[in-house]
Amino acid sequence: MARASFFVSVAGIPLLTATGIPAPSPASAVSPAPGAAARPADVYDPPWPVERFPAQVKKACAIWKGLGWPKAPRAQDYQVPMSRPLVIRGSNVYRNLSRDLPTDGAYREYDVNPRRPGQHRDAERIVRDEGAHAVWYTGDHYSNFRKIESGCE
Repeated sequence: MARASFFVSVAGIPLLTATGIPAPSPASAVSPAPGAAARPADVYDPPWPVERFPAQVKKACAIWKGLGWPKAPRAQDYQVPMSRPLVIRGSNVYRNLSRDLPTDGAYREYDVNPRRPGQHRDAERIVRDEGAHAVWYTGDHYSNFRKIESGCE
């Protein structure tokens, strides 16, 4: 799979710079037919320390650690400390239906990028195993994962 460098901006302000993050394959843009098995994601090795990921991943790890990795019954927006009016959504259960991550985990998903209330969420997520405190990053909404080996527990 090709590696890509890309930028995402809003109103001309760069929000995301990523290098070395796998670009999604063309096949990942197609949804499976109803009843079809989910396509397994690519899980890249080796794990990386949080410093090797885009800068916003390290910031998101700090936000979620500061919020105590919430475990609400359903996803909700949380106020980003010191960044009013920005919010960040998280705490949904990630069901790992395609069994991309270890099958014995209990996972929750958390957004990487804060946003203004009412704005749409982007594709970047952190997925955390509640019991093992292991954390994975996906920049393309679960098509690819890489474990964060340190700095985001």
